[in-house]
Amino acid sequence: MNSQQPEPPRNTDASLNPALQRQIDSSHGTDFRGTDPMKTVSVKNPNEGRSWPMIWAIVAIVCVALAVYYLA
Repeated sequence: MNSQQPEPPRNTDASLNPALQRQIDSSHGTDFRGTDPMKTVSVKNPNEGRSWPMIWAIVAIVCVALAVYYLA
């Protein structure tokens, strides 16, 4: 079995579909330096959001209790 894909034609003429021509994106390079991701996070307080697990546990218990009540 041949697992290699055939090479596209290498002509300079416009093909039937110009969108299928091979293009190389040179707008990004390896010398890009970004910002520190931890400076852009929205949660600054480490205690923020600690109550959500308790809220979800209460909601789950209430839903199970309602299901047992209505299905029994």
